Amino acid sequence: MKIFDFRRYALGWATVAFLGGCAAQAPIGGAGAIPQGLPMLSPAAARQAQYLYVADQAAYRIDIFLRDDPSKGVVDSISKGVSVPDGIWIDSGGNLYVANEDESLNDRITVYAKGGHKPIRVYRGAILCASDVAVASDGTVYVADPCGSGYNGRVHVFGPGGTKQTRLIIPDGAPGSVTVDAQNNLYVGMTSNITGWGQVKRYRPGATKGIDLLRPLAIPTIAGIAIDDHGALVVADETRGTIDVFTDRRKRPSRVISTGQSDPCCFAFDRGGNRIYVSYPFEISSSVRGLGSGPKRPNTMVALDYATGRRLWTLEVRNWLPVGVAVSPTPPF
Repeated sequence: MKIFDFRRYALGWATVAFLGGCAAQAPIGGAGAIPQGLPMLSPAAARQAQYLYVADQAAYRIDIFLRDDPSKGVVDSISKGVSVPDGIWIDSGGNLYVANEDESLNDRITVYAKGGHKPIRVYRGAILCASDVAVASDGTVYVADPCGSGYNGRVHVFGPGGTKQTRLIIPDGAPGSVTVDAQNNLYVGMTSNITGWGQVKRYRPGATKGIDLLRPLAIPTIAGIAIDDHGALVVADETRGTIDVFTDRRKRPSRVISTGQSDPCCFAFDRGGNRIYVSYPFEISSSVRGLGSGPKRPNTMVALDYATGRRLWTLEVRNWLPVGVAVSPTPPF
């Protein structure tokens, strides 16, 4: 008989299972009300705390957890100006950027000051589908917009200090994710309009032409992308349920990390680059409910030790659709 050693925490809003093999879920207390304001910490502790932000498309809000103690459940939320949140980003100043992909064909990015709940800035500009957002250290804002016939999307670029769109990047595909590195190079994860498979392009600051980083048929479907503290490209392989690490251009991955989820989506590093937090949104249809078996860990957030790939915990909230992920303070790389 195989025995799993785990601890279950029954929460007001969620259950976290620290486990060797399975996740658990507990009922949400009350009517789903979320307390507003910061957690009940001393001012000194609050300044030192790290927070985990998750875009919840089911509730049209950003849920906030204590990164080091998610068992406390949702400690704050942001809903003002949030429509259908997809990718999210936190800049070095602690400002939160939310890509609102509400299929209006006039999508927008809303920005919230650290600790704020109302937008302080809004980015628009013929954004058909705001799938993801990234912000360089110089303040340049990049928005992934995959919509366009024949996988011909674009990346919208907004200059530092203003909300006026300055240029477009056409990456020869449908970009669904963007990120930047410490040198302000832009990385675009997309579906190639040549192969129909996933590809990542890198652009130098100010460039309109990029270079392909992956072999043409390396990854069927790319979800989130990031750069680790050693400069390696990290990609969520949505089809295979893995996080793939690429240290060399057009080579096989140097590491493949299993998430334990069927279709991982967005992910983020903690400040030290030691952990990654991976979401898997899954909309359950009536046909799926009738199946004897379903996807692995749908609508969960998993925390993984980046060095070993070991799963540290699984977070599941009732009626949750977790998509974009961000950590504050943000990693310096």
